[in-house]
Formats: sequence, structure tokens, C-alpha cells
Amino acid sequence: MHVIDQEQFDLFAADRWPRKPYCTNDLAAGLRVRSLQTALTHSYIQANPPHLRVWSIHDVDRQGGVLAWEDADLPPPTWASKNKVNGHAHLVWGLSAPVLVDGMGARDAPMRYLCAVESLMRAKLEADAGYAGLITKNPSHPLWETLRGPRVAYELSELAEYLPNLEKHIPRRRVEEVGLGRNVTLFDKLRKWAYANVREYKGGGLETWNAWVSITNSQALTRNADFTNPLDGREVWHIAKSVAKWTYRHFDVEASDARFHALQSHRGTQGMKARWGDSEDKQTSARLMAAAGKSVREIAAELGVGKSTVARWTTER
Repeated sequence: MHVIDQEQFDLFAADRWPRKPYCTNDLAAGLRVRSLQTALTHSYIQANPPHLRVWSIHDVDRQGGVLAWEDADLPPPTWASKNKVNGHAHLVWGLSAPVLVDGMGARDAPMRYLCAVESLMRAKLEADAGYAGLITKNPSHPLWETLRGPRVAYELSELAEYLPNLEKHIPRRRVEEVGLGRNVTLFDKLRKWAYANVREYKGGGLETWNAWVSITNSQALTRNADFTNPLDGREVWHIAKSVAKWTYRHFDVEASDARFHALQSHRGTQGMKARWGDSEDKQTSARLMAAAGKSVREIAAELGVGKSTVARWTTER
């Protein structure tokens, strides 16, 4: 593996990265959503778009990790980003046929196949099993030493050729419990809980804010424990802090209560079932999902509202 000029392949093609990825220069300070152009100036970045596995990312926390693929008898990764201080590295293989791992259209068989491939690769690399792959070392950032391989992407079947007895490792449990989509699953569960509970903590200043962050993190850790292979505690904290901050700042309790009472009154006078498509709860949910990178179409389908309504909700400030 050797250094190759970035222009020899389009590593940062827009269709292979989130439009608005999470990014940060300090993991302890939490994550922020930015445009891809801005996110690429940060040292840590979300590589995979929501619900889609474009990059198979592995965290090798040991000296010499950047060459772990050679010891594991695997093909050269698309890139390997090394911490210059301790030699720890993220090894990343691009997938020529990205796999939908969550949401409408996701199919069970490809997800199980991908899960088996990544699980065996992780084992051969002796990589961190708790690493969720949400955030990786930005391969374009000067903080890391990044080596680029000869190919931008592989077919899953090509990677499988390096993994004997793969069929024995295809999981029987739900795939989100064994590695795929865990951060998306946790995010979706946590944000639904958050906008139903944040009203108790709004408006009390620093004390209630700290309490809200703490209880959101506790809720995230509790839900994370339901996974057969839980996320790393740092990943859970990043998700919890992002959800807590968004709901605390943007959830309007008075407006939500007013809408609820108006709806209840309407139900009483009209004697009919009303739709919740204009509720603050759904607006909050829409913005959270948009912040996570979901498209207008995906949000509209999940919330049962029109795409124009979602577009209005996610652009209002």
C-alpha cells in the first residue's frame, strides 16, 4: 500500500458521503451537523450516509494498526488513517454496491451478508468490536497520516473471497442488534423519547439543562444495553448529547400544549378523528431526522405527512 494522489479516484464523490454529516475536532465536545464541504475541514467526520453502508470502517487500536490488513491477509483498504502519536488507525474499504441497512427498501439478506463480512473482517483485523463506525478519522485532515489504496471500492463478494467459511457467520438475530444500523436505531428511539419528556426540564437554567443531558444519556445507555453487541460508551454519549441539545433548544412546550388543547377541542366539537400531521411533536421529529441526514421523502413516509409539509417544517427557524 502506498500514497496515491487523491485525484486518481474520486474519494469524496458527493453520492458516497452524507450531505450533512456529523463532524467535530474534539470528540469530547460532542458532534455537530455541517455541510459536507465544512465537515471535511474537521478531523472527525461521519462517512456513511444515514441508512446506507458505503464504507466498511474498522478501528484498530494498536501500534502499527495501519498495516493490520496485511497481517489479516485482506486486500488493501481504500484508505487507512493513522494517529501520528500512537499509531492507532481506522481502516476503510469502499463498497461498490452500497447496502441499505435501515428504512424502507432495506432487505434482510444483503444486510446479513454484509454483517457476516464485516464481522469476520473485524475478527481478522483484531479491530475494536465496540466501534460503531458512526465517526471516523477524516482522511483529508492533516492531523492524521493517511495512506490510500489502489481502489476506491470492492464488491462484497470480492471481500468475501478473503473470508473462509463466511456462510457459518451469517447472523440469525436481527441485524441491527449485531452491528448494522445500531447508531441509527438508537438515534430514532432516543429522539422519540426525548421530545416526549423534555418539557419537564425546559426553562430551568443550567441546573435543569445538566439534568436533562444526564437523563438523556442514561436513557441512551439503557436502550444501548438492549443490543446484543452494544455501542461504545463514547458513541452513545455523542448521540445522547446531540439529541438532548436539539430538543432542549428547539422544542416549544407552549406551542405544543396549545396545539394539543386545540386538537382536543376540535375533536370534541367535530366528533371525528383528527390528524396529527401539524403537531409540534412531528415538527420536532422531522427536524431531528433531517439533522441526521434523512431525506424529505423518507421523513414524509415515516411521519405520514406530505413532502411539502416536511420541507416547510425543516426550513423554518
